[in-house]
Amino acid sequence: MTDRAGIFAGDDPFAIARRWLAEAERTEPNDPNAIALSTVDAGGMPNARMVLLKEIEDAAFVFYTNYESRKAAEIDQAGKAAFVMHWKSLRRQIRV
Repeated sequence: MTDRAGIFAGDDPFAIARRWLAEAERTEPNDPNAIALSTVDAGGMPNARMVLLKEIEDAAFVFYTNYESRKAAEIDQAGKAAFVMHWKSLRRQIRV
């Protein structure tokens, strides 16, 4: 059985992410909402770039992008993407 005490308390990963982001907004000196967003192109080549996370909804992470951008085309084509939020000052990261 997994211990759900401390910083990992709870079963809702979105609630944990919101709590960690709120803590990072108080302690991280620069862009606590920056995420490294990764996609793949039609040939399977990966692309990564930094974008800003705008909010965490009940069951979604929201970031804005130009629908005509390469990243939008890659997300549309592949149907998926991945990102990492990293807070050095907190020694934490979230992979989605």
